[in-house]
Amino acid sequence: MMGGKLIGLCIFTFLFFMSVVMPEAMTKICNLNVSLVNQDPNPAIPGGYVDVLFQVNGVENVDCDGARFQLIPYYPLSLDYQDIKILDGSTWTPSSNNVWNIPYSLRVDKDAFDGNAELDVHYSPNNLNSDLFSIKKFSIPIKDTRTDFDAVIQATTTSEVTIAIANIGKYPANSIIIRIPEQENFQVIGTDGQMVGNLESGDYTIVSFSILPRNQEKQLLKFDIYYTDAIGERRILNKELLLSITNTSDSSEDIYKKSPSLFTSFNILILLILLLIIYIIYKKYFSKK
Repeated sequence: MMGGKLIGLCIFTFLFFMSVVMPEAMTKICNLNVSLVNQDPNPAIPGGYVDVLFQVNGVENVDCDGARFQLIPYYPLSLDYQDIKILDGSTWTPSSNNVWNIPYSLRVDKDAFDGNAELDVHYSPNNLNSDLFSIKKFSIPIKDTRTDFDAVIQATTTSEVTIAIANIGKYPANSIIIRIPEQENFQVIGTDGQMVGNLESGDYTIVSFSILPRNQEKQLLKFDIYYTDAIGERRILNKELLLSITNTSDSSEDIYKKSPSLFTSFNILILLILLLIIYIIYKKYFSKK
């Protein structure tokens, strides 16, 4: 009886020891670690791509039989295509650098705001069931360095338009150029672009162009604003304003059409003067007789 209890106690002790020691031993045998080692550009820019480089350490151990890796991005980040990357353990050599570098190119949504975007990394030894994996979270900083402009027509003549342009965004704009492209309703006379320089947030400037309207109706004048943002990216904004150019020097015919009463009064005045002259001559002639 005592022998049976002793055997049972030994078995229990052995199983308890294995349950504690073996997981730790397996962890030490295949201990994978993932890190984000590079991001370009940093911070990421809305409307573009950000290149990231992950590094997996510990894949040199033969007990891992390589590794599996999958990137799970969340809005505003996305992948053009999703796949699971696999490093086959049989291709690994002892002379390698003991790391696995994994590059990705992530799309950044054009409407992304400033802040951090989240990524999940799923990774596991290659000899583990595909449904079992470790998860590690990473953050990608995003900064919207774009700005915006508002514009109004300041003045117009028969051959020139003056536009006031204000930086209404929260970031400065450098090396600004205003350019009027070829378009159906207007023809630019002379230069079609002007260098403005730099505008801080809240600043404004005025530019003038010599243009020839192709008709006298109100038409949209299109113009482009080129600028360099806060991190050195060259950008372009397309704008348009409703413009009507009228002739400021009216002809006599136009004046007559606009003010016929003025000419009627003038004609009456001339007639009265003529009648007065005739009367004076007539009176003088008959007084002598």
